[in-house]
Amino acid sequence: MEIQIEDSANKIFSAIVQSSVNVDVVVNAALSRGIDQYQKGNYESSLEEFKRVTALSPNTENAAKAYNFQALAYLRLGKTEEAINAYKSAIKISSSDDSLHVSLGNVFFDLKRYDEAEKEYETALRINSQSVKNWYSLGQTYLETQKYDKAEDAFRKIIQIAPQNYSGYYGLGKLSYKLGKYQDAIKYFQRTLELKRDFNYAYVDIGYAYADMGDIDSAKAQLKILNNLDDADSATLLDSYIYQKSSPKIFAVYNTDGFITTRGPNTPVSSLYPSLSQAGSSRLFTMNFVFNKDMDPASVRNIMNWQISRAPVTSPGGGYNWGMPLSSTEVYLLPHPLYVIYNEDDLTAQVTFQISQNSSANATIDPSHIVFKFTGKDVYGNSMDTRADEFSGLSLIV
Repeated sequence: MEIQIEDSANKIFSAIVQSSVNVDVVVNAALSRGIDQYQKGNYESSLEEFKRVTALSPNTENAAKAYNFQALAYLRLGKTEEAINAYKSAIKISSSDDSLHVSLGNVFFDLKRYDEAEKEYETALRINSQSVKNWYSLGQTYLETQKYDKAEDAFRKIIQIAPQNYSGYYGLGKLSYKLGKYQDAIKYFQRTLELKRDFNYAYVDIGYAYADMGDIDSAKAQLKILNNLDDADSATLLDSYIYQKSSPKIFAVYNTDGFITTRGPNTPVSSLYPSLSQAGSSRLFTMNFVFNKDMDPASVRNIMNWQISRAPVTSPGGGYNWGMPLSSTEVYLLPHPLYVIYNEDDLTAQVTFQISQNSSANATIDPSHIVFKFTGKDVYGNSMDTRADEFSGLSLIV
């Protein structure tokens, strides 16, 4: 009788073991299929396999892996809250896995839920205080929440535990940049490149810092480096920022209605247009100014931002009438145009002003030394580059 009972117990145990083995086979196969579907971009299909794993083998290492992949698949599908719940389920099983806390913290960080992100990163650090990734993630969160002293401590901790790792210096560069300490930022970014030469984004950051300092030439030098490295994405990013930060310039000027700006002193007003040969007549003329970047339309159309004047003696192209005394026949121009039309498509301002003949029909003018100056702004709020904000026929764009 005892022998029969023992045989029955052995059979039951064997069946249980066999069943357990079969479950493990099914679970491992489902996990493998899920990962395969995820890698192929079939996220919905992968989720079905991962859910099968967590149902058949809850509270196991395989379940933790499945929840982790579930979170990744949900993120790919734009289902952020589901991803958060999946990470939390993985953490319940593997609470000592600091990488899971960092992954969950990253989701919160992307959602700008910085307090929750900070808690996850701090938990990760309690688990593994020697991780560069954990310290850097926490430092980034401190930056976003303006806890600058804590951010500096976090980045310096990286340098302490891993002095040859670039992350600490890069973090200090980002901190310095955020504080407006551009020279310090450049120094840290350059140190970053010494430790990791292929970290091209540091060139972008250096370019940003130079551009914010107003040193556009140095920013363009970083752009040249990126172009030489064939990093089109980074180069485009920096080029766009330089464009935004650069002061606008008058790129070209032309006239098509008779106001020839190369004609010098004592030019008869009557020679500018036939109708001006009549005493007391008036004629509208338009100068076309082409800018090198998008301008603020309201700023360009504001006639008070445009000045029309006679060139001073100190002008690069010489003074009006070559500095000689003016005759009584010299025409007077209003200091501002009558109106300005701005074409946003071709970045051209049409500046219209008036010239009038005197009562004796012998008025004169020096078109080559009439100065047109613009003091407005571009669409980004940048003031004009003073090296290219005015035009006259002889000095051209100065």
